[in-house]
Amino acid sequence: MILSWALDNSIWGVENQTGWHATNLFLLSVASLLVFAFISQFIKKAVAVYTGTALFMFSYPMAVAVARVSLRTTILALIPFLLSIIIVSIWSRNSKGKWMPFAAAFLYLVSLLIKETAVAALPVIVMVAYCSAPDTTRLRKAVWALAVALIPLLVYGLLRYRAMGFGVNYAESSSFGFFMAKNLIQQNAIVWQPWLSGISARVLLLLYPMAIYFGVPKWKNRLLVFVTGTFLMLPVSNLTLRPDFSVAALPGAALFLGFLVEKIHGKRFLYPVLLVFFTGIVLFSRDEIKTLKLASNYVERTTVRLAEIAEELPGNGPLFVSGVDNAVGVYGTFWPGEYMTPMQCLGIHPDRFVTGTNRIWEGLTTESDPGFLVFMADDAVQYTSVQISADMYSELPDTTVLLSGSIPAGRLIQYPSCVGPYESGSLLLISPMLQDSVLTVSPEFRDGFAYYDLAAVPLWLAANEATVIFTEKPTEFTFSSKNISLDAALNTIASKAEQNSIETI
Repeated sequence: MILSWALDNSIWGVENQTGWHATNLFLLSVASLLVFAFISQFIKKAVAVYTGTALFMFSYPMAVAVARVSLRTTILALIPFLLSIIIVSIWSRNSKGKWMPFAAAFLYLVSLLIKETAVAALPVIVMVAYCSAPDTTRLRKAVWALAVALIPLLVYGLLRYRAMGFGVNYAESSSFGFFMAKNLIQQNAIVWQPWLSGISARVLLLLYPMAIYFGVPKWKNRLLVFVTGTFLMLPVSNLTLRPDFSVAALPGAALFLGFLVEKIHGKRFLYPVLLVFFTGIVLFSRDEIKTLKLASNYVERTTVRLAEIAEELPGNGPLFVSGVDNAVGVYGTFWPGEYMTPMQCLGIHPDRFVTGTNRIWEGLTTESDPGFLVFMADDAVQYTSVQISADMYSELPDTTVLLSGSIPAGRLIQYPSCVGPYESGSLLLISPMLQDSVLTVSPEFRDGFAYYDLAAVPLWLAANEATVIFTEKPTEFTFSSKNISLDAALNTIASKAEQNSIETI
């Protein structure tokens, strides 16, 4: 995957987004040709093969994965996997070419190294071999395909374990429950949008096997469609629903539609139904691309505005920005806090670092100049700024206050933290920065006390004496000059320096 980005960067450069989109369209063309070849291994009616391929090309998940460059990961991983199972099918049908299973295994490994979409796809490979082989050799071919396909899985497993162990991202997948089954069904249903919109997971759970049983002829083909639609989706069934994940379900869906069209071929109603079916899919996909475009426009507009703010504020210290909408149009528009890369993609190179508010103290500690907290208004145009620095808090004697109801913060804003009894609830703030909102500051409980890291709260750093602080019940708090956030930042920097030293040695 990294190689893919590197090649695009060397060919197009970061400022030519059109070129990156051209690459995505090229990948779509290659994947579509491979889906066409894959379906052709099992279906002979041309109209059925073209129909299944059209579903793959124009469906909502594919539209999203192609229109947004960063979502190409699934489609790119699908290309070598499709080529792998095509080779398995050809080899299984015709015994010539003993090298073919090993070529397929190599391509399977390439797919896993791009993205582990097909990490659970062993049953798919076995069923492709079984369904493609003549009656007399089916079992032998399936067993041989299984044995060879285990090699890339073993290599991938060893490489992954060496790199990061097995405890990353897979903890929730150790058991299969209703949540994963529901997600698996709904991820498959996304392929058929808008036609399955609003149908509950329980109804879909009944429709899925019924559709395969009545729409696909012969049990071996039904099993092939089932395992293709199930095991390619299994690795993401424990994750939040996302349309680009459903790209992995498209080969199985395309195969199912191909079998269905072949079965009802010759019926008078076939072509009008297909026209209505694809019209809905294309219109839905077009609407989603429009939503993506609106999100893209928001990113560009906001990025330009952040660059302007970086020029307007004095000095070269970092900007810590709050108020940018990271999810416009239900898409993750900005990577949280990541504003420098979008600027570079637009050819903008500010003289200061612009980031989010989650690493304020680490940024203030590593930069020599004071920074600014920037609070963006809802229109992403207006803003309020407050200067902050690593030494903004001075040593003061502890102050104990009994909070009962609401009080102006007053001199309390001079303290970066406070401690309350273990049974303390959350602290609530009303700041002039957000006059219509109540900010909740939750404590960390340890050693029988509740610790409140106020210096980690951007609105507290920007507070003035008029800021209102209150609790839900009368509680005695001790406000302290101990800067928990600064101590944590210094520990993080020291740990990074130690790690870099070890790596250098």
